[in-house]
Amino acid sequence: MNKKNKRYNKRQKTTTQRLMPVAKILTIFFTISLALWGMTKIKDIDSLKTVFKWQIDSSFLITQAELEKKIQPLIKNKYLLDLVEIKHLLESEPWIATAQVKRSFFNTVKINIETQQIAMRWENTDCKMKSTPNCSGYISNTGTLFIPKKQVKSDVVLARSKADKASIAQLYQDYLIYQNATKKRIKSFSRTHIDKLVFEPNIKVVLGYQQKQQRLVRFLKVYAKLRKKIAKKKLNRATFDMRYPKGFSVKW
Repeated sequence: MNKKNKRYNKRQKTTTQRLMPVAKILTIFFTISLALWGMTKIKDIDSLKTVFKWQIDSSFLITQAELEKKIQPLIKNKYLLDLVEIKHLLESEPWIATAQVKRSFFNTVKINIETQQIAMRWENTDCKMKSTPNCSGYISNTGTLFIPKKQVKSDVVLARSKADKASIAQLYQDYLIYQNATKKRIKSFSRTHIDKLVFEPNIKVVLGYQQKQQRLVRFLKVYAKLRKKIAKKKLNRATFDMRYPKGFSVKW
């Protein structure tokens, strides 16, 4: 009986020893396969990361690199994005008028940037020095005041007023009315307690604070008559005060 057990144990041991190398090979193969599978999954996950496609109507005013840096804190987790928050952050940039942020595919976000269109330059009448922060900026073609850190040269009409957004919006609408009524290029438009216009090349017109459109019409009639009598060079540097009930004063 003992001899039989010894022979059986010997055969079993021999079989186990034979299977050990196979088991090791299978273990190594399984480990390699698992590693390759893991790498494939990582690549699949990377392919799911959001890709941003930008369209900016004017890279002269603001660059894609600047905007990417601005929204970087919001896109660290590229799998969970708040598109509304990204839109609001982009539109907080003064040079941006509107930002459209839309998901076109599951892993693609399109960002369309429309920059501000400068209609007027602007100076704050409360400021003693132009270099003081928030003392100069621009008014857009929608009547919106914006004050960017990076400013550009422009030859559009200069507006001077207080930094009140509602008043500035009204100033812009009045400017359009004045410009349309005169057909002459307005060089500057100042609004303090009264309205003052400067037409090219340097004709100053004081309209006051009431009946401004009527006074402007009266100025145009007066100017047309004086052009026939006064030298153009002299007339082009005159100052007209139209605040008189039925007349005006002029200084050369």
